[in-house]
Amino acid sequence: MKKTYIVLLILLAALAIWLILASRQQYEYPNQKELRLKINYLARMIKTPFSMNNELLNLREQNPEWMLFSLSFTTFALTNISNLDTSFKTESVALIDNAIQKALSDTVYKYYFMGKDPFIPAIDTTGSVLYFGHLNMMLGCYRLLTTDTKYNDLSDRLSESLYGRYMASASGCLQSYPGKIWIADNTAALASLKIHSDVTGSEYTKACAAWEKIAKAKYCDEHTGLLCSMVDPERAGPIEETRGSGIGWSIFFIYRFDPRFARELYTKFTANFSTNLGAVRLYREKYHNYATGSGDIDSGPLFLGYSLPANAFAFGDAVAVKDFKTAKQLQRLIWLGRKTVSSPNEISYETRLIDIQVSPLTESLFLYFETMTDWNTQVLRPRRRANQ
Repeated sequence: MKKTYIVLLILLAALAIWLILASRQQYEYPNQKELRLKINYLARMIKTPFSMNNELLNLREQNPEWMLFSLSFTTFALTNISNLDTSFKTESVALIDNAIQKALSDTVYKYYFMGKDPFIPAIDTTGSVLYFGHLNMMLGCYRLLTTDTKYNDLSDRLSESLYGRYMASASGCLQSYPGKIWIADNTAALASLKIHSDVTGSEYTKACAAWEKIAKAKYCDEHTGLLCSMVDPERAGPIEETRGSGIGWSIFFIYRFDPRFARELYTKFTANFSTNLGAVRLYREKYHNYATGSGDIDSGPLFLGYSLPANAFAFGDAVAVKDFKTAKQLQRLIWLGRKTVSSPNEISYETRLIDIQVSPLTESLFLYFETMTDWNTQVLRPRRRANQ
């Protein structure tokens, strides 16, 4: 009996030591070999025509938005990677070009515009900010990485349209679908205007400042100081509380046009929505809500109030603001729920705890989160020759 107690004490001591060491570890970016395998999987998805049963088409059954997000976040991830390692830049430009072509296709945009072409004869000035925001950010990434001008006209016209709509909006926000405004979708569009300003010197960051002023005055919860999820387009007020999935998503886009505000929101998000267990940290979907249930399309299943998207997006936020200790805690949590599928040439993922097919969305999102970094225009932007 005494020997059993000694063994138990040794095991407990070893566990305590591991927890202490684990709590001190910091997140590190993926190495070049790992990046290559992850890019290979996404490159195959981007290059495969829709007519050849592209994996993107399988996402439509669950949520058509996931097709667009798979393309956009692959683009954003490649822009991160090109900043971290410029040896990937030439390949990234070609893949982003392919991703833009898919995003511009009727297969993707028809879900946002009820069958009409959003670009011909002119930019749809009432069109979905969700689609336009992600597309415009993709166009901006292309312009960051290359002097090729093939998308400049579309980028300029779309940015001008979004800027004009924002400056004319009483609520400071644009609709994703008729009568529906999500803060998270607007943050992507605003980030796209910041990129356009970085590339061209346009004044469109004024829309970001105007939105932020309204958002801080009208859309922040009095208890947490965090942005609400949805806005009433009629009265320009919040109609849905802060959601972990929504604020987590918003922060890594806000980081692109106001890093200071993003850090403030991240600090409040962590303080009000997370539980620190030492080796891991968990983020809830709603403030002081510990329910277990099926959740909804944004949260997915809830366990004691914690949601998979809230934790995944918080991981991206933590890497963005360089809170590498929390990022490591969240990475461990993600490892518990994610199964890596490896082959000699590719890495992809499957879910471990729930049966849901989310590839290639999962791969594109996590590659973006794992590589979150500033987009340094001096590193990314190639110099033009004198005759260009």
